[in-house]
Amino acid sequence: MKPNFFIVGAPKCGTTAMNEYLKSHPDIFMAEKKEMHFFGKDFEMRSRITEQDYLHEFKNATEKRIIGEASVWYLFSKTAAEEIKKFSPGAKILIMLRNPGELLYSLHSQHLYDGNENIADFATAIKYDKDRAKGLKDPVSVDFIKLPAYIDSVLFADQVKRYLDVFGKENVYVILYEDLASDTTAVVKNVIKFLGLSADINIDARVINPNKQIRNFKLHRLLKKPPEMLRRIVRVLLPSKKLRERIMNRAFKNNIVIEKRQPMDENLRNELKILLSDDIDRLSVIINRDLSKWKL
Repeated sequence: MKPNFFIVGAPKCGTTAMNEYLKSHPDIFMAEKKEMHFFGKDFEMRSRITEQDYLHEFKNATEKRIIGEASVWYLFSKTAAEEIKKFSPGAKILIMLRNPGELLYSLHSQHLYDGNENIADFATAIKYDKDRAKGLKDPVSVDFIKLPAYIDSVLFADQVKRYLDVFGKENVYVILYEDLASDTTAVVKNVIKFLGLSADINIDARVINPNKQIRNFKLHRLLKKPPEMLRRIVRVLLPSKKLRERIMNRAFKNNIVIEKRQPMDENLRNELKILLSDDIDRLSVIINRDLSKWKL
C-alpha cells in the first residue's frame, strides 16, 4: 500500500498530536513510525529508510481509505513536494504552522533533546546561524549531516507556496498551531473533512509531546551519540542487549524533566520579529490569514 496523505510539517507545530488524533478515525491509517523522511533527497541524512522498508510501514492499511505519514522536514525540503507528487499523484497535504519566533525557541529545545544541537543557549545558537549556513561551527548532529539553518527553516512563504503550486489549493490544507491549541476538536474534525471523511467521531484532545528539559547536556549527548570505543566497552560489560537498552532508557528518563520552557529573552524576541516580518506578511497573503499577532 502507498500513502495518500502527508503531514509535511512544520516542526514543533503539533504534528505529533495531530498524527495521534487522526489515528482514532476508523478510516485513517497513520504509520506508527513518525519522521521517516523517505522523501526530501536534498537533505543529507545520516541514515535514510529504503523504499521497501518505507512501504512496509503501511502493510496493515489495507482496509483504510486514508493512508498517511508525518515527517516534519518535508515542508522545508526543496525537492520533497515534487517527489511526493511523483510517488502519490493524488495525495492530500496537511501543513501545520506556528509563530516562527516561538517555533524556533521550541525547535532549539527539540534539537538539544534529539542530540542535533550542541549550543545550549538559544541566543548563541541563533547568533551562529549564518556561520552554520556556511558550514562553520556546525554541530555534530545525530540525524543530519548538515543541520538546517534555524532562520531558513521558518521562512514559510516559499515553502507553503511550493506545495500549493505542486498539488493545487484543493489538495493542501493549512492550519495554525494556535487554532489547534484553542479548539483542538474543531480543528481535527476540519482536517478529517478535508480528507473527505465523516467527522462524526469523538476526539481525545489530550496534551501530547510536552516540553522536555535536559538536566545535563553533556550526559545527554553522550547517551545520544556515544563514542564507538565506549559502545564496545559497554557491549563487553553488558552482553545482554535488553539490559543495555533498559539501562540507557532509565538514564535518559532520569536526565529529562517535563516542565514549561522559560520565556524567551524579550530583546531576542523583538530581533526575530523584525527579521521574520516580511516573510510573515507574504505568508499571510498566500494562506489568506491575518498573521499580525505573530508580529506583536
